[in-house]
Amino acid sequence: MIKLIVTDMDGTLLNSNKELSPKFESIYKQLRDKGIRFAVASGRPHYSLRPQFEHFTHDIIFIGDNGAYIGTQPEPLISGSFTNSEMDEIINTYRKIAGVDAVICTPHKPYTESDDADFIKKAKKYYPNIEMVDEAKKINEQVLKVAICDSLTWQENSGKIWNRFEEKHVVAPSSNVWIDLMPLGVNKGAAVAHIQQLLGVKKEETMVFGDFHNDIEMLQMASHSYAMENAHEDVKNVAQFIAPSNDSNGVIQVIEEVVLKH
Repeated sequence: MIKLIVTDMDGTLLNSNKELSPKFESIYKQLRDKGIRFAVASGRPHYSLRPQFEHFTHDIIFIGDNGAYIGTQPEPLISGSFTNSEMDEIINTYRKIAGVDAVICTPHKPYTESDDADFIKKAKKYYPNIEMVDEAKKINEQVLKVAICDSLTWQENSGKIWNRFEEKHVVAPSSNVWIDLMPLGVNKGAAVAHIQQLLGVKKEETMVFGDFHNDIEMLQMASHSYAMENAHEDVKNVAQFIAPSNDSNGVIQVIEEVVLKH
């Protein structure tokens, strides 16, 4: 019996227009009635996810910043953060790379040093309340994640540089232009494991949906793991099953057919 469902957001639960299925409210209420907990997991911060769930936020579990934040309320149940010296190294590095800008994510707000109009427009899709600062090293808050935006694509430009950080940090691509840096040990899979422990839920009782590389660890935490039809091939190779695409509301289809009909 499924007791916990965890889904990625962009490219998975949401369609290409960043919309929830019209059936979501009904499906969610049926899950609640069955005592099944529901979590959303994203590379985006929790405060950019909450508006789409404003009617349900009292018991939806949010995994934000690729697992650096876990919580139901704005204050996290658990969070992981960089040290000041780690941040200095990251900031000094991205400042030297052409075509690269960064979003520095804290539990309450995202910041950037960039004033590039194209980057700000791109960043606001995921970080609508982003705030510009003159000096990132003076941000006096926990930093959960640094989201690197490489306008030349990280595969072609900065990827080799960030790959050298893998011994010290988690380096997780979330698209062709975005690559996220998190403290070591932070990923969506570790977040799902923490929730499973908190709720007393087993791997066999967990269902997970994802589409990109930053979903792989959490797919490995569930016996019922689904890659979307639109997922990267690497993700499909890890998942146990393939769900219809995000634009076909594949997550909702699987929940209806596999969970709610039984």
